[in-house]
Amino acid sequence: MNRDPVVDRLLRELWSRDVDYYARARETVRQAASAGAEYRLLDGYLPAAGRLLEVGCGEGSNLEALAGRGRTTFGCDLSPLAARLADPIAPGRVVVAEGERLPFASASFDGVVAISVIEHLSRPEVALAEMIRVLARDGVLAVLSPQYGGPLGASPNRAGGGAARFLRRWLGAHRASSARSALGWERVHPKVLDHGVYQGDLDALCEPEIRSLRAFLTASGLRVIASTSGYEWHSWREWKGTPGQRVIRGIFERLGRAGIPPYRDFGPMILVAAKRTDS
Repeated sequence: MNRDPVVDRLLRELWSRDVDYYARARETVRQAASAGAEYRLLDGYLPAAGRLLEVGCGEGSNLEALAGRGRTTFGCDLSPLAARLADPIAPGRVVVAEGERLPFASASFDGVVAISVIEHLSRPEVALAEMIRVLARDGVLAVLSPQYGGPLGASPNRAGGGAARFLRRWLGAHRASSARSALGWERVHPKVLDHGVYQGDLDALCEPEIRSLRAFLTASGLRVIASTSGYEWHSWREWKGTPGQRVIRGIFERLGRAGIPPYRDFGPMILVAAKRTDS
């Protein structure tokens, strides 16, 4: 499989050369993990014991946060620099590998996690299929990501289309969701490649959305056991926007927190856990 040329540029110009990139990631993870919330949810959905793989492990902070007495943690990352930084956390169990081509045997892990990774994938369907392949029967796949593809979301790399994009996504969210084999996430251009300064998620490649992720995992033979758009630990009030955007976000957030569909799926984040039930 030929690698996407944009991914090659990100690997060459950012992911394999910028140590500060991983220092910022480490600080973000440690703050989030100490606050609890999404990491408590993740920990509760994942198997308490067995082999746990993190795809796109970066510098290893998530491996550290999710380590447990009964878990043996493994990691893989496209970047040799990241793998080298993560190795002390899981000695000898971190490898350099693409998410779209995992160097592990089928059904070899009791749990697989992808944390703040899927928005950086050029072929998310292929990578998710690989995560499912290496998952053992009754194993759990957990995905955590910003929800850039929801009606209220947008990647920091998004340029234009605000009102029309919102209306299209809002109308789409009111249609019944069924199992499907394609995610349909919109591609964005990573702005970090234009000016060389990294902030936030300027290396994102696509805009994940929770309903399509659930549908894809269901079509792939998994049973979704948990799903949230992050209102338990995150609020749209923390995001900048125009006065009109802030009003709409505030209204929809109240509806979402009340559990009213489809607004409960409109939160800023994605956390989906799904169990493999086939043989």
